[in-house]
Amino acid sequence: MRTPFTMDSAGFLTLLDALERRFNNVTAASSLSFAGIDGDLYPVVQPARAGEEDCADRGESADFAQSAGAEDSAQPEPAAPCPGARCDSALRSPASTPLSCDFHGRTGAFHDEVFDPQLVELASSAFGSTCWASLMCVASLGLDAALVECARQFLTHTSIIVRQKGLAVWLYDLINDATMAMLLGQTSPRMPVTIRPMSQVQISRWLHGSGVKRFGSQQQRAADRAEYGNQAHRLAAYCMLRWGAPTASSAQIATMLLTNPGIGMCMLREDPNVRAQGACTDTRYRRVVEYLRSLHAQADLDYARALKIGDVPWLSPDGHAAVTIAADRRYLYDANRLVHAYRALWDRATADPAQLLMAVEETRTLPGEPLWENPVYLRDLADSLMGSVLSDDLTMGFQQRDRERFDRGVRTLEHMGDQVRAMNVLMLPIMAIDECEPDWNAVAARGYKARTTQWRAFCDRCDDLATVVLAQLQGQGEGFHVRAAATLLKQSLPEYCELALPLFEQEIERLAAREQDAADASAGVCGQEREGGAVHVDMAA
Repeated sequence: MRTPFTMDSAGFLTLLDALERRFNNVTAASSLSFAGIDGDLYPVVQPARAGEEDCADRGESADFAQSAGAEDSAQPEPAAPCPGARCDSALRSPASTPLSCDFHGRTGAFHDEVFDPQLVELASSAFGSTCWASLMCVASLGLDAALVECARQFLTHTSIIVRQKGLAVWLYDLINDATMAMLLGQTSPRMPVTIRPMSQVQISRWLHGSGVKRFGSQQQRAADRAEYGNQAHRLAAYCMLRWGAPTASSAQIATMLLTNPGIGMCMLREDPNVRAQGACTDTRYRRVVEYLRSLHAQADLDYARALKIGDVPWLSPDGHAAVTIAADRRYLYDANRLVHAYRALWDRATADPAQLLMAVEETRTLPGEPLWENPVYLRDLADSLMGSVLSDDLTMGFQQRDRERFDRGVRTLEHMGDQVRAMNVLMLPIMAIDECEPDWNAVAARGYKARTTQWRAFCDRCDDLATVVLAQLQGQGEGFHVRAAATLLKQSLPEYCELALPLFEQEIERLAAREQDAADASAGVCGQEREGGAVHVDMAA
């Protein structure tokens, strides 16, 4: 069965037009503000020295940036933020201070003195927390005309494609470009320079140099291609949640884009305009989607039976909000059963979940194992409880029978379960992001390789929690899980809290009403007791 969906291309274009106008206004102003910045006062150091490419190949980008600017060591070079980055509040002048940025939504915007707040909000609203949002912000500084032109061409190309063919076509084309880059092992010219944190010298080399080494060392290029694919799928998932309809289809496709990118890309082909562009017409992937749906239905029946016999974790209604207690119990039940199932299968030979799904897709061969012995379901459940990246220790540790890695995954899942037990599933993203968020000031002081690692790990964690929200918070009102997951892909915890707050306000009102009823009942009993005492006295008299 196909998964029908539509995308609000007009809504996206309205936002894109506003972003393009703001970008043009900001860059026009920045070209005046930074006039002469590349002259004698703040010369831009070009990578012209012998041996600089060797430094890049060794991945020593930060050290090279310092040595290249030794002639003017008083002026450290600006560093491009990671995709969607938010800048340190200590920043002042882009000309004289490194743009050490942190990729999170806690501050709400780039620092006003570095990036235009309205541009930041428009870029992150259009492209989420991806390198394309970062491209708009870094280019807006106007430090390099070529970078400004790259950003402007991207906006123009996006607008043309979406207007003529629709939002789904643009997303599919972007994912296809990233996929081909990985398959061919060649850096795509469409990959933004803001794919990772860089110095101004590295950006200049990327834009104005020649040969593949301008994109970094071989290891950097491979990692960037993989990240390009991750971010293309992240952007598609964000856009699907933001502009896709109906809600159920949008959530399903976004989940697949985050956990099973190949299937998610195939689901985008259901759009008629994508098919009209000559996309592959193979629809066998639908067998996989239907099979996963059947597994979810089996799991729901299994849980219903467990509820009937009382074989689920008990949570006190006084300690858990009524709006989430059902989701909390289901999360704890599934987490406990998942670990128990993996341990029960540890000494038995099990098939690779990917190979089982391939057999389902190609030959309709369905695994014959019971639900809690089915590697496909166990892997899918792990993704729904932890996210695809965070669950790797658990699932790959089991698949490779790596006890140390598996135990590490178990500890992670148990820790998340403890957080749900202490609070609730609704609070899990807030606690998990706050717990994993690094000290961005310390990160900014480290080398570019360390910065890149920290940025990408934090992005993956936000993607994982968006996946958890999509799977676990479906019962919190029409479309709540979709909107909440979109805020996490945007890495905006304030927006997530704004969505969650009304649910807690309802819970507070409910508890207050219950306490008032109890107080009224207690007052009534006390009144009856006083009345009874008075009658007794009169009778005694």
